[in-house]
Amino acid sequence: MPRLSIIVITRNEERNLPGLLASVRGVGDEVVVVDSGSTDHTVEMARALGARVLHKDWIDYGTQRLFAVAQATHDWVLSLDADERLSPELAQAIRAEMARPEAELPAAYRVHFRHRVFGRPARFGAMWRDRRIRLFDRRRGNYDGAPIHERILVDGPVALLPGRCDHEGFREPAEAAEKLRRYALAAARERYRHGARFRPWHWLRWPAGFLKRWVFRLGFLDGRLGLRLALLYAGYDLGKVTALRALDVEIGGRGGRGRLRGALRAVGRSLALALATAVFRPPRRGGPVGPLRKILVVRPDERLGDLLLTTPLLRALRRGLPGCELHVLVADRLAHVAEGPLVDRVIAYEKRLFFRRPWQLAGLLRDLRRQRYDAAIDAGHWFAFSLTASLLTRAAGARVQVGHDRGQAALFLSHPVAHDPACEREVAAKLELLAPLGVAPAGPALESALGRDGALAAAVLARTAARAPFAVLNPGARMADRRWPAAAHAAVARGLRVRGLDVLVVWGPGEEEMGRAVALAAEARLAPPTGIVALASLLRRAALCVSNDSGPMHLAVALGTPTVGIFIAGDEARWGHALPHFAAAQPRGEKDSAAVLAACDRLLAVAPAGAASRSG
Repeated sequence: MPRLSIIVITRNEERNLPGLLASVRGVGDEVVVVDSGSTDHTVEMARALGARVLHKDWIDYGTQRLFAVAQATHDWVLSLDADERLSPELAQAIRAEMARPEAELPAAYRVHFRHRVFGRPARFGAMWRDRRIRLFDRRRGNYDGAPIHERILVDGPVALLPGRCDHEGFREPAEAAEKLRRYALAAARERYRHGARFRPWHWLRWPAGFLKRWVFRLGFLDGRLGLRLALLYAGYDLGKVTALRALDVEIGGRGGRGRLRGALRAVGRSLALALATAVFRPPRRGGPVGPLRKILVVRPDERLGDLLLTTPLLRALRRGLPGCELHVLVADRLAHVAEGPLVDRVIAYEKRLFFRRPWQLAGLLRDLRRQRYDAAIDAGHWFAFSLTASLLTRAAGARVQVGHDRGQAALFLSHPVAHDPACEREVAAKLELLAPLGVAPAGPALESALGRDGALAAAVLARTAARAPFAVLNPGARMADRRWPAAAHAAVARGLRVRGLDVLVVWGPGEEEMGRAVALAAEARLAPPTGIVALASLLRRAALCVSNDSGPMHLAVALGTPTVGIFIAGDEARWGHALPHFAAAQPRGEKDSAAVLAACDRLLAVAPAGAASRSG
C-alpha cells in the first residue's frame, strides 16, 4: 500500500491555508509546505497545523513545484494550492486509491475542479471541464518545469477521480486584473524564449478568445459572471500579445514581421537588387590585386559579437600590410567599439538613412568614393547574403571587392571567396577573406580597446557593494534560443559564491527582470544599467565571466577575461573560441549547472594568477 505526501507552495496565504489543511486531514501521510517568504502568519499556521515547512526563494512556478516534489518523503504526491479544497467525496476517493495494492494503480490521477470567482460558482466558459493531473507517482512523472502554466507529465495510464476539488479563485476584479497581467507577461517571456515572435494576426486573439469562452464554451450560461470572465480572459490573451510584441521590440530589436510585411520586404529587396545591378557595372573577376594603400572593411551589422568576431581579420590586415591605411564601416551604435589601434578610421553608418534621410546616405557614399580605396572587403557572414553590405562594398568604388561567395553577393565582388566547410569557427571563416590579398592570418584571438577606464568599474562595484575577486554573470541573450533559464543561472551563481567569488549579475535592454530573479535567487549583486563601455570596464577587472552565447560573451573574450560560454543550441563549434582563456559549457538541460561549474573550475585552475591580478 503506497504512502502519500501532500505538497503546497505558499506566499502570504494565511487566509486560505487553514481551509486547505482541514480538507486534507487524514488523506496523506505528511503535508509539505514550501514557502517563498511570507510576511503574514502563513508559516506559523502551517507548523501549528502539523505541516513540515521549508523555505525556498521564489524563482518561478515550475521551479517551486519541482523543489516541493523533491522534498516529499513518499513517491506518491498530491500537489495542491492554498486556495483549493478537497470535497469529502474526493478525499474519500484518494484514501480508497491509496489503500489499493500499488501494482494496481495507474501512473497518475486527474482531479475535476469546481471554481468560484468573485464569490459565485463558475461552471462554464473559461472554467469549463477543468480536469488536471494532481495526484501522481513521481517515479513515473513530474512537473515539466515551465515558469508558468506548469503541467505534470507522466509515463503511464491516467485515471479520473470522483468528486471535486473546490477552487476559490479571484475575489476582487482588481486582484484578477493584476494577477492576469503578471501571468501574461510571464507567459509572453516564456513563449519568446522558445522562439515565438509577434505577428499582426495575433491581435485577433482577443475576439477569438472571447468567442471561445462566451459562446463555444457556453459562458453565457453563467450570466453576467460568464460575460465578465470572458472579457477578463480575453484581456489576458491581449496582454500576452502586447507583451510579446514589446519583447520583440526590446530584445529582438524590431517589430513583428508577418507574411505580408515579409513579402513586401522581399519585393523591395528584389527591386533594390535589380536597380543596383543596373547602376553598377559587373566587377572584373580575378586579376591582380596590385598595391594596397587603403582598404575599407564593411561590417554594418548592429550585433556587438559580430563586430568583435571581425577583429582577427583587422589585425591580420594591420600586421600583414603595415603601410596600408585601414578603414572600417560599422553600425552607428557600435562605432566606439571599433575604435582602437587596429584601424585608422571608423565610419559610422545608419541603416535607416536609406528611407528616412537619403540625402545623408548620398553624402556618405560620396565620401566613400572620394577615399579611392584600393580594396573593399564585405566581412559579413559567409552563409547569408546581405544586400546592405554588398551595396556598400560595391558603392565604395574600390578596384578590388572581396567577400564570401554566397547567394547574389558574387554580383558585387571582383574576388568572391568560396567558404571551406572545414573552417567551422566563425573567426576562421572571416580569415578566409585574406587569401585574395595575399595576407596571412595573425591568430584567432579577438581584440578590444574598451574598458581601460577603471573608474567606471569602480563606480559599479561601489554602488553594488561587490568585492574582488568577482565574477560577471550574464543570463541574457538577444536570441531567445540561446538563453539558459534564470533558475539555472542562479544555481551557477550559488556555486561561484561557494568558490569564493562575489557574483555581479549584468543585464541588457528588456532583461532587468530576469537579472533580478537570478540575483535574488542566488543572493548575488544586481548591476545597475550598464552600457558597453561600463560593461567592458567591469569585464577587464573580473576574475571570471559566465555568459550565454551572446555579445557580452565575445566582449569578455576580446578583453582577455577567463570566460565560460553556455551553449544550449548546439553550435559551440561555430561560435566558440579555441583560446586558453575560453571554455565552452553545453549543459544537458536546465538543471545541469554542474557542467557549467566544471568549465568554471577548469579556467580558475589554469589561471589563478590572472584571477588574482584582476581582483585588484
